[in-house]
Amino acid sequence: MTGLNVLTAQDVSFVLTAPAKPVEAGGMAKVSLCCLNDSTNSVSQDFPTNLEGEVISDRHSTNVLLNLSAGDPTADIAPMQFARREYVFDMPTNFNGAIQLAVSNFNPVVIQVGGAALTANPSVEKIAPLLRAENTFASSFTNYFGSHLFPYEPIYFLLGTYPAAEFQLSLKYRLLGLGDGFNPLGHIYFAYTQTSFWDLLTRDPSFYDTSYKPSGFLLYQNINRGKKFRIDLQGGVEHESNGRGGTAERALNTAYFQPTLQFELTHHLELDLQPRAWGYLSVNANNTDMPEYRGYADLRAMLDWRNDAGVKQAEIAARLRLGDHGSHPGVLVDVRYNLPQTWIFNPAIDVQGFTGYGQTLRQYNVTSYGVRAGLCLWY
Repeated sequence: MTGLNVLTAQDVSFVLTAPAKPVEAGGMAKVSLCCLNDSTNSVSQDFPTNLEGEVISDRHSTNVLLNLSAGDPTADIAPMQFARREYVFDMPTNFNGAIQLAVSNFNPVVIQVGGAALTANPSVEKIAPLLRAENTFASSFTNYFGSHLFPYEPIYFLLGTYPAAEFQLSLKYRLLGLGDGFNPLGHIYFAYTQTSFWDLLTRDPSFYDTSYKPSGFLLYQNINRGKKFRIDLQGGVEHESNGRGGTAERALNTAYFQPTLQFELTHHLELDLQPRAWGYLSVNANNTDMPEYRGYADLRAMLDWRNDAGVKQAEIAARLRLGDHGSHPGVLVDVRYNLPQTWIFNPAIDVQGFTGYGQTLRQYNVTSYGVRAGLCLWY
């Protein structure tokens, strides 16, 4: 991906684009900052009012200040759509020919100062697929899955205490893309999450336990259309089992309701509270006492920190689960910090700790603890 470094988060991606026409030395130059909403819900994005940049030629370089030229700094972006804002700066008089504009946290762009326009502008060529849909099978295929298939729960691989390795894969699929209206057909999702504990660091490595969790649900996001405070509503049915068979089999089916309350705080902090309540549709004969240990509700809390561009950089997440009558607690805590971006792939360091009941489905009725660390690919 020569000439382009797309800043990616779980919600939005940014690309800086150069002007298509040459700019006069000593004149005003205009560049565009495009923000693509990669998520399934509307996103409220704040564009910086100014950006610090540097124009670079083969002989010298000069710092410049890019100012937001017009438009509201805040943009409401629909799912899989983009918003664009123009920034202007004064092109120094001592530059000529093809120069590079470098802006911290965004991709560099090439600008032609004086003379004919550039025959090839990498930034314009790379952003083009975001700005127009091309009538090809490949782009139609990509656009379809890009607007229907998404990460769901955190995706990670961790190593630590027995049974050493833990990893989780999780995806959700949007059945129909019918916009953001009330029509339930446009909000039906199917999801699959697999959480595995693997006795990896032994002479005879085997899987200690795995939870298979297919689910179907309705998901309404940002129903209050808020910017500082938003509400998501989710409800559906979920199956969970470990697939071991015989007396080692553990399984349950539940119906659940899960609101998410999101608060925008000061200093680029964001707090999410996600209570979840459920009822048991059925339980396996080997775990008929599941409600006593897992109860009927839990609470997740996530405190996120975002940088000036609105991209998530770190998170502290916790889940508290109590059994029936407030007994048999289980606490899970994750601390995640994004590594410096080197490509579109931007993993995070993840340190996880657990104590209490229910670390695995196999251990639903016994206490255990775990401390592990590794990479989180999405959260």
